[in-house]
Amino acid sequence: MLNTQFVNKPSAEELWYLSKESVESPQKAIYQFFDTYGLGSSHEQLWQMLRLTISSEEINEWNEVKRANCIHFYELLLDLLKANYFLFLKMRNETDKM
Repeated sequence: MLNTQFVNKPSAEELWYLSKESVESPQKAIYQFFDTYGLGSSHEQLWQMLRLTISSEEINEWNEVKRANCIHFYELLLDLLKANYFLFLKMRNETDKM
């Protein structure tokens, strides 16, 4: 489900999730994440989370839309993970040039 209302102007609720540090230095979060996990293990962790969710007994109570949204969220999160990894490599490369 696409939440287009957050694209142009995030709500106060959305901004609540941001820490001061993540606003001032988002690159630090990217460095910390990929220095800790890397792309391969992150991808595997994400897959295991989806697999365990889909195989849980609670999913029997989900309708097809909710299941499809879960898989769609996984796909978008995976794309976001890959994009951030690319940014990580670019930032790392720029830092190494200094």
